[in-house]
Amino acid sequence: MKIICDFCYHRCTLEEGQSGLCSVRMVRQGELVTQAYGQLVALAVDPVEKKPLYHFLPGSKTLSLAMFGCNLHCNFCQNYTISQPSFMQNPASEPVDGPALVSLAMERKCPSISFTYSEPLVWQDYMLEVASLAKAKGLATIMVTNGTFSEEALNRIFPLIDAYNIDLKGDEHFYRRVCKGSAKPVLDAIEYLVHRKAHVEVTTMVMESEHDTAHILTLANQLAVRGVQVWHLSRYFPRYLATEKATSETYMRQLLDAVSSSPIEYVYAGNSEQKQATCCPYCNSLLISDRRYVPVHPEKALVGGRCSRCNRQIYGRWTS
Repeated sequence: MKIICDFCYHRCTLEEGQSGLCSVRMVRQGELVTQAYGQLVALAVDPVEKKPLYHFLPGSKTLSLAMFGCNLHCNFCQNYTISQPSFMQNPASEPVDGPALVSLAMERKCPSISFTYSEPLVWQDYMLEVASLAKAKGLATIMVTNGTFSEEALNRIFPLIDAYNIDLKGDEHFYRRVCKGSAKPVLDAIEYLVHRKAHVEVTTMVMESEHDTAHILTLANQLAVRGVQVWHLSRYFPRYLATEKATSETYMRQLLDAVSSSPIEYVYAGNSEQKQATCCPYCNSLLISDRRYVPVHPEKALVGGRCSRCNRQIYGRWTS
């Protein structure tokens, strides 16, 4: 008997003993299961800005966790040792249950739990178990994802996740050529979540040979028409199978200048020396301190989610 996995847009059709493209979901004794359920390959307390989320509980800490796996096989993967099948091995750790993670987050004074580092879509059953418990205790939930949701997964996940950072890697041509995937489900997911008032920030990792100004402006337009207000352009560094030189700070400045007139109000450089403060897009008042320096904190001009100088609403969730 064949079983279809609906955890992501690939919708792998599997028979007994087969695994999906992620190498995590498999059919065992006639049922789809998530291998190594609850066995974490990463657990840490991070600044929420590391996700990156710049407009969601700024200056706070988040308990960050991951199981193994990803449903894409990008040759430039920055976390390949915990995502790519050739590195998969049985985790040495025992499964960690949801109540223990919620207790740890509260003990470490983290107002949120983040599902991050690898691709949470492929272990979403565990993510949703933990998220449900976290929300019951008043904690916020964060998902950092490549955005390749299936429709079923979106409907399952949306009620239990408060904030998303979604990785839009490039245009359709880039996805098909480099990622062996498609940009469409990612853009569809972004539109779905923004329309339903979820907190959404988008990240694009910039490679000089792939993301020229025209490419970036195309992505800016695609995101703007879907209502995205926060976009992170992150510097690429060579990892995994990619050998191209790291993206230069000069190139990042050029792209930031190019998108400065786009409809997206908040564009930031990530993994970069560029300024990472938040200013009001209407009057330029400083609202959030420069995230290159700690502690990150809201400035006096940000009051109740508004700029006190011009009274404009500023996109984000500022208090837990």
